[in-house]
Amino acid sequence: MAIAIWSSRFETGIDLVDAQHKALFEAVNRLAASFGAGTTATQVGESLAFLAQYTLEHFQTEEHFMREMGYPALETHRAEHARLVDKVQLLQSRLAEGKTVTMDVAIFLADWLKHHIHGADMAYVRFAKDKSRG
Repeated sequence: MAIAIWSSRFETGIDLVDAQHKALFEAVNRLAASFGAGTTATQVGESLAFLAQYTLEHFQTEEHFMREMGYPALETHRAEHARLVDKVQLLQSRLAEGKTVTMDVAIFLADWLKHHIHGADMAYVRFAKDKSRG
């Protein structure tokens, strides 16, 4: 079940970032699929763990680009990233403790990803384009 559908409206024009965003969409969809009938908590945990790790790698990539371009809202953007990382780590802890993690997690992550790209990510893309125009 695809709950995060990639489209050109999410393209930043930065090939590496766009490829990572697409991979994150796929990871969210794998997580959503892992909530299917007969899926074990271990399988859900593996999907969530992959998503958590890949998200960290992606955030490092974005933050590197923002640092390199002198993006003035880097710390605000980094704080947004940190809040999501904290949320995902909390979810992983809940799952490790045997608590229920539901499809709502995948829906939350899909929504967060879409809104983050449209808002915070597109803001640094606009800044980079404006800066390159001089």
